[in-house]
Amino acid sequence: MFFDASTFEIWGALLNGIELVLVEEKTLLHAEKLGQEIKNKHITTMWLTSPLFNQLVQQDVMIFVGLKTLIVGGDALSWEHINQVRTAHPTLKLVNGYGPTENTTFSTYYVIEEEFYRPIPIGKAISNSKAYIVDRHNHLQPIGVAGELCVAGAGLARGYLNNPELTSEKFVENPFEPGTLMYKTGDLARYSSDGNIEYMGRIDEQVKIRGFRIEPNEIAQQLLLHEGIRDAIVVARKSKDGEAYFCGRTW
Repeated sequence: MFFDASTFEIWGALLNGIELVLVEEKTLLHAEKLGQEIKNKHITTMWLTSPLFNQLVQQDVMIFVGLKTLIVGGDALSWEHINQVRTAHPTLKLVNGYGPTENTTFSTYYVIEEEFYRPIPIGKAISNSKAYIVDRHNHLQPIGVAGELCVAGAGLARGYLNNPELTSEKFVENPFEPGTLMYKTGDLARYSSDGNIEYMGRIDEQVKIRGFRIEPNEIAQQLLLHEGIRDAIVVARKSKDGEAYFCGRTW
């Protein structure tokens, strides 16, 4: 319940008169068991974080039999894994969903209808949501030019609880709709010629792991609290299946 995607998963089902299936974590992480759950419970729609999706595809790409819609997000998608699923399940609707917690739950989406051999777009803003790509002065960037992705709309939070400084830094006046706010995501993006948004990574050093945003330097600072450590460095790496993890060195 502490993950913003739970609002979509719970209310997206219940408000449409659809049965909500709660899957145990040990089942969710095991492809064979999850495949049986999809079959036995007649699950038709599922949302997965990108790293978990990659892991399940590597275990058994056929577990998604029976699904009608699969939404993947929380991090950049692996086109290799997406192509595997498209080949194995040509009728499955695959959606790349993007959205920070601060604009619960999704801000943009892209329906994947072709094979990709390049980064998969995050698409266009959903209904009642806005997406802008701006420079450091909050001016809109032209097509093909990278800038910071900012989001606004009905799903925007009011700010951070008991943190007015961070709120004023990240939730700023929306110059494109006076009287409203927009959220500065810290994500680098650009518009393609067809109007879709391409995600290009983080502006800062923040890393997403299973949907959670983590600063490597914060881990290093915690290591330095140990009396036997004089200095520490932590960097992000990616495993063979595309999942991010941290490596640290102390001395």
